[in-house]
Amino acid sequence: MGRGRAERHQGSVRRGRSEGIATRTARGAAAIARAAEATFRGFCLSDDPGLGKTLTAIAGAKAVAQQRGGEAILVTVDRPTSITIPHWRASIAAVGDGGYRWLIISPDQLKKLIARNGRPRYRFDVVVNDEAHNFRHDSQRTDYQRRVTRHLDPPEKAPFVIALTATLGHHPGEWRYLSSLLAQVHREPPQRWDELGARLVELGVPLERYMGRWQWTTEAKASGRIQADAVARVRDAMTTAEPPVMLHRDAPWGQAPIDGLGVDLTFEQRRQYEMEWGDYRREMQLARTGSDTARGRAALIRFRQKAGMIRAPHTAELVAATAERGYQCLVATEMVSTGAEPVADLLEDRGIAVSRIFGGRRDAENERLRFQRGETRVVVFNTTSAISLHAAEHLADGSRATATPRIGFFHQPRYSGIAARQTIGRGHRDYQVCPWSLLYATETIEESAATTMVDRLMVTSASVDGDTSALASIARMFNADWIDERAFD
Repeated sequence: MGRGRAERHQGSVRRGRSEGIATRTARGAAAIARAAEATFRGFCLSDDPGLGKTLTAIAGAKAVAQQRGGEAILVTVDRPTSITIPHWRASIAAVGDGGYRWLIISPDQLKKLIARNGRPRYRFDVVVNDEAHNFRHDSQRTDYQRRVTRHLDPPEKAPFVIALTATLGHHPGEWRYLSSLLAQVHREPPQRWDELGARLVELGVPLERYMGRWQWTTEAKASGRIQADAVARVRDAMTTAEPPVMLHRDAPWGQAPIDGLGVDLTFEQRRQYEMEWGDYRREMQLARTGSDTARGRAALIRFRQKAGMIRAPHTAELVAATAERGYQCLVATEMVSTGAEPVADLLEDRGIAVSRIFGGRRDAENERLRFQRGETRVVVFNTTSAISLHAAEHLADGSRATATPRIGFFHQPRYSGIAARQTIGRGHRDYQVCPWSLLYATETIEESAATTMVDRLMVTSASVDGDTSALASIARMFNADWIDERAFD
């Protein structure tokens, strides 16, 4: 991305501001309350990042708890909990807890709410699942979440569940956290929808099971139109229910400008890169021949780690030059030891202060605030959601983050549309435009993958809308289309 494009898009956008956050929150909370009053068992709020889903959920949860005469509300939050739990606690305190008891935990702590007999220890009146897409795959924490929400019980015996996510999933088969609600809008028992993918296939959604997981059929993978139509059919069942049990609102500030930006490797770096690529292809072919998915995933991760390490000096140089032009920079990485740490170290060697939000740091919120208050010019992070890094953020103490324009860089992109969009939303929100560049080494496999990903991000909706054609294409480039696509998440 050239300097001109970045500077044309930087800064805040105030035109077209259709409604304030108070109005937006009230309307969203009212929609949640109407669904609960109509005896639906839940609601999905899928607004774009930065539209205040947290405040809407708090207001909606209090309204539902009042309707039910309840007293206990559970909130599950994404990691890092050193940021997300204080954020939710402060948000609840700011608007009032309504006299209800709130428990805020991470998905990893859900097992503490399960008794030895496998049933929930406690009864909650309302459950709020923030970043609900984290429960889209089969896992132990997804199983705990489904038990806590009593997803197979009749609606009157289950808590009202508010699902918050701007990125529903790569396809409807991943909307498992909505399976009981989908069953209800179709007037069927939740057990009928417990295996979501199978029920959707029965209804004509083009999914198939591959290596134990649901994915688009071959025909659907090749057609964005087929995918979009299928997603619309499943989604419309919720948005056209009476009253609706799903609400999505587009961000009036539009999508973030994003482009690929190639870096030229030195002769020695290119020699090393090509040697690693050769080793990777041989290892991947051996793994594929033996159907050894674990070996294949390990080879893929190892290659991406080494490629990221080779490019670290280039990323640091580009970010340093951008910061010196007066911007505050966001650097998104995937791996810590071969991405986040070397880039942060190289920047600090240049005398540039860096906030580090990676590696499970307990001081993550302090690091975030250092960046937001302008004490550091750069933040290097690997969390894809639940933190705000945008300009002019209204902070908990009443002050505001710096108005300095932000520019973001993907050093190690996650090629998943969900992860990419969540990452972009950390800086591009609340009328503050943050352009992003996806970095890659020119004339390498990374360039082809980056081009495909950027093209897909530029044309798909913020909710991903079920389009995984880019992910499938990238997997083929890496000879990894036989491995679970989550390897690229």
